[in-house]
Amino acid sequence: KIDKICDSYGATKYRLPEQVPQQDEIVKQVDDRLKDLGMVLDKTRDYRRGKLEEIVNKVDGWMLHVQREKAVFHTLNMFNYDVTHKCLIAEGWCPTDDMDSVRAALRQGTIRSGATVQTVLNQVKTRETAPTFFRNAKIAQGTQSIVDAYGMARYQEFNPAVFSVITFPFLFGVMFGDVGHGFMMALGGLLLCLYEKKLAYLANDEMFGTLYKGRYNILLMGIFATYSGFIYNELFAVPMEIFGKTAWCSGEMVEDEHCMNTLGYEPGEAMQKWVRTNMGDAWSNMDGSTGKEVVWDVYPFGTDPGWAHTSNKLNSVNSFKMKFAIVAGVVQMVAGVCCKLMNTLYFKDDLTMYFVYIPEMVFINSIFGYLVLLILIKWTTNWDTTYVLNNEQVVTIPQRYCMDDLSNSPCWTPPYWYNRETVPGYGSQLALLPESMWCMKNGVATAGCALYKLKLDNNQEQIIVEGNTFGTGELLDATLFNGKDCKAMGADHCALWKQSPPSLLDSLIKMFMEIGFVPIENQIIPGQGGLQVFLILIAFFSVPVLLFPKPFILKARHEATQHQQLHDGDDDDGHAPGGGGHGGHGEFEFGEEMVHQMIHTIEYVLGCISNTASYLRLWALSLAHAQLSEVFWEKTVVEIGLEGGDSFMLFVCITAWACFTVGVLMGMESLSAFLHALRLHWVEFMNKFYHGDGYKFIPFSFDNLQAVLGDE
Repeated sequence: KIDKICDSYGATKYRLPEQVPQQDEIVKQVDDRLKDLGMVLDKTRDYRRGKLEEIVNKVDGWMLHVQREKAVFHTLNMFNYDVTHKCLIAEGWCPTDDMDSVRAALRQGTIRSGATVQTVLNQVKTRETAPTFFRNAKIAQGTQSIVDAYGMARYQEFNPAVFSVITFPFLFGVMFGDVGHGFMMALGGLLLCLYEKKLAYLANDEMFGTLYKGRYNILLMGIFATYSGFIYNELFAVPMEIFGKTAWCSGEMVEDEHCMNTLGYEPGEAMQKWVRTNMGDAWSNMDGSTGKEVVWDVYPFGTDPGWAHTSNKLNSVNSFKMKFAIVAGVVQMVAGVCCKLMNTLYFKDDLTMYFVYIPEMVFINSIFGYLVLLILIKWTTNWDTTYVLNNEQVVTIPQRYCMDDLSNSPCWTPPYWYNRETVPGYGSQLALLPESMWCMKNGVATAGCALYKLKLDNNQEQIIVEGNTFGTGELLDATLFNGKDCKAMGADHCALWKQSPPSLLDSLIKMFMEIGFVPIENQIIPGQGGLQVFLILIAFFSVPVLLFPKPFILKARHEATQHQQLHDGDDDDGHAPGGGGHGGHGEFEFGEEMVHQMIHTIEYVLGCISNTASYLRLWALSLAHAQLSEVFWEKTVVEIGLEGGDSFMLFVCITAWACFTVGVLMGMESLSAFLHALRLHWVEFMNKFYHGDGYKFIPFSFDNLQAVLGDE
């Protein structure tokens, strides 16, 4: 019964002797066999291990050889076989500059192979669109990869990487500006560049490979971040005095003789702040005016460290960064439109140049280029010498102090001189003027009041002195103080007051809300109202020029082509002409072209507004980076470490600060700035001219086997 069960399950049966000695003998035989088998297995394992150790260094070479063989046969499979001539025919693309090198390689291959038939290379004319190929230096390959990720350029289309290789790290540096953080990044990029050959074997790693392939980008981003850090004057959020002392004085600088000897300094006011100046050289209490113009000291390079830890630091820094973001954005967008001009000139596309490029350039510059112009003028204007005369015109009065005979007017009255009647030389003339003509009120002394001589209709001169507009708006009333009444009725209707820097945001809004009208206090350039009307008009008319002419001209060209083809067909005994379409190729749909141009026009007009606002991310990211860096330093090292007085706690705080700096700022914040710079180039810059619908030229190369085999 047991035998039947074993047979049914296919079991192997072994006979076991009944005597114990025989059983022990069988066990011993089995043990001996196991030992023999174990010895054989050990010998086999040692032999295999030895063989594998011998070939372990050859595997990579074998794999490379197999891949190369596979690439060769993969490429040969694309050849066509000519049965008649019994030869292989290959069609492919080759850079024009490399034709001689290809011919030389084919001749060398023929000689080495011992072939009796010479390889023939002919240039074939085709209507197929050629692939795109750029010869990039190593420093530009990372940027080219960024551009190609957006889309491959059309054949012979302008390559955005020409500009982006510099503008990309520059915009990154604007957002990541700090000397310490930029130096760390530049140092990391420099090490990757110096040891690029030794680190090349790690390029296939997904994480490290990304850093390795972008090593030159990292180096440039670090350099520009360091440069921006010098502009912001921040080293791990700590201000520096590398280029000299601050141009600001304060009552606490008791050891600074220049500050302590400044005219008007009151020792009792420790919190008083003023800018260093040569006022002592321009005015002497003993000799009066020297005729020299007062010059306010300016910090040699970057932001003055005196702004650090002041209550209005953010107001000053934000004003600069916001305006610079607008300037950088408009300049880059205009550069993008200029790239469209390069494409149109190369392809000889006059239609696009006249009815797309020109109206686009006119529109963006008439509004946002004008805004940039106002920003630059506001930056370069000395608002301490800019005044409004009789609520009608803006005049410049240099800050030089008046001689006793007023021979150097326009000029300024003596500094910190409370009583105008006692001014040497012309105090009696000042005493006859209305009380409103004196800028020092309520015991508050200033560096002087501006004085201007106005020629009247009777060829006489009327002295007008700066008034104080704070707390009263009478001097701003043009119905009471104006040029006509000033010349006709005398000093009581004359006014001179200092113009404050106007708000550019208000100026831009009122440019459209109050067309043609610019209040004198907001005027930056003469004739600003009329100029704004002209700019609005040309911006308005550029929109229909961008929208309508191109589709209708394309339609007229298409109809002319069809008419010519029909005429040629009649001359050829009535044979039907070939396919129509724009330029004689393909179909032309006027409605489709009109819709396309309409979408482009709307996208461009609205994009100019949204893209300009998008560049404010330069200011926002820079502000966030600076504030995070300052918080990490102040809250860890300063407040807990330094103020605690414990050496061990200071070490712990510095360690924590270093971890925050590397992990948050160098890691997360740098990635954020990189992505924002990427968006500014892909969307705000490249969409002004870049089509990106081409395909990449992939040459046969053993150095790029994955691309050849199609494994990418």
